[in-house]
Amino acid sequence: MKTDVCILGGGIMGLATAYNICKSTNSKVLVLDRYGVGNDFCSSNDVNRVFRCSYGSDELYTKMTVSSLDLWTMLERKSGQKLLIPTGLILLQGQNSNSNGFNEASFKTLSRMGLGADRLDKEELESRFPQFRAPEGFFDHHGGLLLASKALHTFHSLAESHGVRFAKATARKVVSSDRPHVTTEEGQTIEFRKLVVTTGPWTNSLLEDRLARITPTRQQLVYFRPLNRLDLFRPEKCPVFFTDEHYGLPAGGIDAVKVSPKELSEAVDPDRANRSVDDEQISSCREACKRFVPALADGEVVRTKVCLYDMTENSDFVIDRDPEDSKIVYGYGFSGHGFKFAPLIGQLLAQLTLDEDPSFNLERFTAKRSKRRKPVLGAHLGKGE
Repeated sequence: MKTDVCILGGGIMGLATAYNICKSTNSKVLVLDRYGVGNDFCSSNDVNRVFRCSYGSDELYTKMTVSSLDLWTMLERKSGQKLLIPTGLILLQGQNSNSNGFNEASFKTLSRMGLGADRLDKEELESRFPQFRAPEGFFDHHGGLLLASKALHTFHSLAESHGVRFAKATARKVVSSDRPHVTTEEGQTIEFRKLVVTTGPWTNSLLEDRLARITPTRQQLVYFRPLNRLDLFRPEKCPVFFTDEHYGLPAGGIDAVKVSPKELSEAVDPDRANRSVDDEQISSCREACKRFVPALADGEVVRTKVCLYDMTENSDFVIDRDPEDSKIVYGYGFSGHGFKFAPLIGQLLAQLTLDEDPSFNLERFTAKRSKRRKPVLGAHLGKGE
């Protein structure tokens, strides 16, 4: 089989890349996914995800969220689908010094950049958002809720309408030679002119040692339905929220509130990971609610999900051409905070694939292990959402 562009991975990043390539060129594009688009193992295939501009003192990510917000709006217009529900984001001060420092830094950065942010004392917080209890909070006006599965299928539909082909197979080896090709476990050989690798937690098997690697981790999500006043947790009344060690999303796309740890460091084999949520994590989420969102603490668990994230050492993405082979482009290591950037990352990966200059400086997202930024203690990029 031959194709102009072969994309490995049919999650949100692979689909966004396919769409961006085909909407502006006549390239033949094939998306290859081991389980097929929208499968139950795909971390993108969840009810909802966080959108936020709050990134501590990190102006690069904050600027990228602004560009992404514009691109989500354009995607909604193009598709006729509502994908991003504005809610705001409330950053609740608690006992975790790293979390509190991140919240304070986010407020200062948003204010400095003119994006809008409010500091709320205890009384103002309870008056404006009676669902929450905290000594202080910071409000990011641009926070919101992305309908994740709907966005995934929207990109799939748009890509398909532009002629993108899809196949179910597992990439085994990438051969870069005079006849570059991918071999699959199913015995196929797919020749390509350009290759894009967006295989998430399965990426390491396709990387050479000189490239930045990832650690697949198991993240656990719990959906609570409050016993009373679900209306208080609808998106029009309830913002996305961050607590000391957890985050939550209002009841958008489901009649329940999503609560999850911001970061679990349990490294797993993506093919053998336990896909059931642990009872102790449900208890941990309840304890967080008891402190910060009391009305959720005794809520009914109506859904749970395990997602796998591809964590880089410093939580920065990899968005780069192979330093030694420009035919290969990498997009991985989205570390649980990449979904909100999907339209932008799809655009950037398409630009790299089509040999165009990327619209953002991607030096920080290099694939070269030796050039990667050192991890920063307490950087707190909100992994796990």
